[in-house]
Amino acid sequence: MKIARQKTWSFPLNEEEKLEVKQIAMKLPADERAIVYLKYWLGMGLKHIAQILGMELYDVKVTHAKALSLMREELLKIKSA
Repeated sequence: MKIARQKTWSFPLNEEEKLEVKQIAMKLPADERAIVYLKYWLGMGLKHIAQILGMELYDVKVTHAKALSLMREELLKIKSA
């Protein structure tokens, strides 16, 4: 029997936090920024993003993970300052 995974970490961002995330996303390299935009602003899946950008799915997954890691590092810098 398969158990469906549910998000347990979802939480709303206030306007200041949304602005911080957007500013960090805009500083990403173009390919990473495009993937983040398509995924989180337009709600596309990684497979669809790969098709749109003409990339291999694996490359999209790796680039997406790298983008999230960079964004996480920048957010932690802001929060610890």
